[in-house]
Amino acid sequence: MTRRPTHTVLLFAALLFAALPAAAQTADTAAVRTDSAAVAADSLRPAAGGIDSVVTYTAKDSINFTFDDKTMTMFGQGDVKHKTMSLRSEIIEVNWKTDDINAYGVLDSVRARTTDSLKARYTGTPVMNDGGDVYEGWRIAYNFRSQKGRVTLGETEEDQGYYHGEQIKRVDKEMMFIANGFFSTCELGHPHFYFATPEMRVTLRDKIVARPIYLYIADVPVFVLPFGVFPSQGGRRSGIIAPAFVDKGPRGTGLEHLGYYVAISDYMDLAMTGDWLTGGTWRLSPSFRYVKRYDFSGSLAGYYQNTVENESGDPDYYNSKEYFANLTHNQTFNPTTRLDVNFSFSSSETYNNALTLNDRLRQEIVSNATLSKSWEGTNSSMSVNINRRQNLLTGSITNALPSVNFSLGQSYPFRFGRTRNGSSEYAWYEMISMSHGSSYQRVDNRTRSADTLPYTYFARQGATHSLSFSAAPKAGFFTVSPYFAYNEKWYDEHSAIDSFGMGGFAAARDVRGLEAVRWFNLGVNASTKLYGMMNSPIPGIVAFRHTMEPSVSFNYQPDFSEERWGYYVHYKDSTGRTQKFDRFQREIYGGAPAGEQQAVGFSLGNVFEMKTAARDTSEREEKYRLLNLQARTAYNFVADTMRLAPLSIGFTTQIGELLNIGGGATYNFYQFSRAANTRINRTLLEDGKGIAQLTSFNISLSTSLRGERSAAQTEQEVNDSMRVADDRRNRAFNSFRGIYDTPEPDFSIPWSLSLSFNFSQSQENPLQKFRSASISGSLDFNLTENWKFTASSGYDLVTRQVATPQLNISRDLHCWIMNFNWTPLGAVSGYRFEIRVKAPQLQDIKLTKQNNDRL
Repeated sequence: MTRRPTHTVLLFAALLFAALPAAAQTADTAAVRTDSAAVAADSLRPAAGGIDSVVTYTAKDSINFTFDDKTMTMFGQGDVKHKTMSLRSEIIEVNWKTDDINAYGVLDSVRARTTDSLKARYTGTPVMNDGGDVYEGWRIAYNFRSQKGRVTLGETEEDQGYYHGEQIKRVDKEMMFIANGFFSTCELGHPHFYFATPEMRVTLRDKIVARPIYLYIADVPVFVLPFGVFPSQGGRRSGIIAPAFVDKGPRGTGLEHLGYYVAISDYMDLAMTGDWLTGGTWRLSPSFRYVKRYDFSGSLAGYYQNTVENESGDPDYYNSKEYFANLTHNQTFNPTTRLDVNFSFSSSETYNNALTLNDRLRQEIVSNATLSKSWEGTNSSMSVNINRRQNLLTGSITNALPSVNFSLGQSYPFRFGRTRNGSSEYAWYEMISMSHGSSYQRVDNRTRSADTLPYTYFARQGATHSLSFSAAPKAGFFTVSPYFAYNEKWYDEHSAIDSFGMGGFAAARDVRGLEAVRWFNLGVNASTKLYGMMNSPIPGIVAFRHTMEPSVSFNYQPDFSEERWGYYVHYKDSTGRTQKFDRFQREIYGGAPAGEQQAVGFSLGNVFEMKTAARDTSEREEKYRLLNLQARTAYNFVADTMRLAPLSIGFTTQIGELLNIGGGATYNFYQFSRAANTRINRTLLEDGKGIAQLTSFNISLSTSLRGERSAAQTEQEVNDSMRVADDRRNRAFNSFRGIYDTPEPDFSIPWSLSLSFNFSQSQENPLQKFRSASISGSLDFNLTENWKFTASSGYDLVTRQVATPQLNISRDLHCWIMNFNWTPLGAVSGYRFEIRVKAPQLQDIKLTKQNNDRL
């Protein structure tokens, strides 16, 4: 039986007999179970101090009583139940005078000729279950009165571990001795590896003392400790964290994560580990955790590391010091208030030595702390956020300290608390909705373009408010939605022009003082839906449906760059041309938009679907979306030039579960002038050059396939599937992992394939085309049921470069697993070879070799 892990590796001694009944006594009249099997009941009165509770017993063959000496022998699937304890065995002997019980099996002549194991030669050997704990042995003896017992060739299972002992003798309630016991996570009767000890003393709920302790692999002793002392108490216990021996290539060989664990209380713990390598590299890694269920949890972890590679004076000698710290805190104050903190701090050298592959590609560390609050019964919410971004290449840091947001969702201010059964019963003014949002942010930047240049400092703060009104009344088959939006921004400084520089560029300076920027826009939108149906002549397909969603909108916005609004400064450049300078362009939320808008927008959505017929009455008809196609453009009546906006088209489709396709294109209606190197206010249609010209295009295709998962057949396969699932759950909550820390291979999936293709082209200038095209994919397959190959890579079709190829080979060795990871190209190129025990409680029993540790 499998239970949650509570003890260390050699806790098996305590598990063998700790749960035997503290007292098992007979009643004045034993319970009698009558059935077709031979059943008898003992009605003898026990001696003083005998059993004082009901014992129920049955046997399939017979039960023999000897009244003179008050003994009983049960034959054929005997079963004894007492309180929470049950004992099943082919033969069970009970002595009611001495309160002794003995259980054993019978010799199987066929098995005796095919096995050397004493226990395996017998059938019907005893199995004891007490409160869910199961114990098996060749023979089990126990005394109810003294609570002493013995299990010969005993075994049990705990947390995917198997425990065995030749002789287990219980001398009192709290202590027992075990001879020739061993532990393994291998399910086989003859395990591939195990820990063995000839002598062991177990003090229940205290400790286990064993001497000596041997590690056997394939029955060959490979490691020995003169003695060991281990806790046998449930729950977390303070103690030494076992190290792992590693070979880190240019950094040398040594020990990893040797340390000490402290169980401070039921709510917090502390682990302090360290690494030491012969080349001079060392690391100190503290980790503090705390949790109170349903209330809060958090951690503070990190490391300080001194890295040395190769010898001093070598051309590739490397020496650096780096640190990393991570703080997390998650707390739910009440159903409407929550705090989430995830902060990371790192030295710039960490980019080369201790990051995940994703961090190296992103080249920055992002930290966040958010306090969120909502109000029940309303659409209102508020959040306070602190954000920090650290560029690992240049050392630049951007802090948002803080960012405050308040949102009032859609509400209907003119309904005055009344509710109606349907929207048609509301008056037009009751359908007017309102929404509001406010934000405040302060940003501090410490930036530099390269790690050799000095830092520049920049700080800004501001607030913004938005208020919008809209309505969506029905006008026949049309939905008409007028809207009005108002925005206001507050700043404590702005930019002013002092002088003109070379080339006519204005030099600006910051001016302190409270300023406000206000702007608005309004408009109306009308939309409807049109449906078209066509019966299908194709067998198995019922019909096709085409849904059209045309929409027309009008938007008005004044030109806030005019001098009368006061947001822009107008000046003459060195050529005498009038220029506009936005006084608030350097502020957090920017300034007011420039250019008047009196634009009509057009959009058309198309959805193509089909319905398939049910094959029988037990199935339902299925609907499939074949294509989603959208197009939009706009026309600005007051624009100085090129009033017709480009036409943009987007599409998505899915071919069953095999292929996903998506993409888009942009078309421009105006001609491109080679002389001016820009588009001019003359349409293509005017000169007979067509209607529109393609300026950009993109398409992506992706697919993901896999074979059917095989069902677990053995107990080891069940344990493997549980371990893979646990690994996936842990990865969802732990993002700080090494480059070579790959997910657990899932041998139950025979093969899987993922492919993607991305292509984009931009040609605003028809003579200059900028293209990007890449393919990427991953493939894993089981060469045999125990060999799995995984390969992933990408290829840039334009630059003809391979992007981060990786190859993983895994070999299932039953209770062990072998992993070989190879990255042939790039800054993280190298290999890692590892053989380790599968069981998570023995994760440090492994052999590792790698040639690149600059992570």
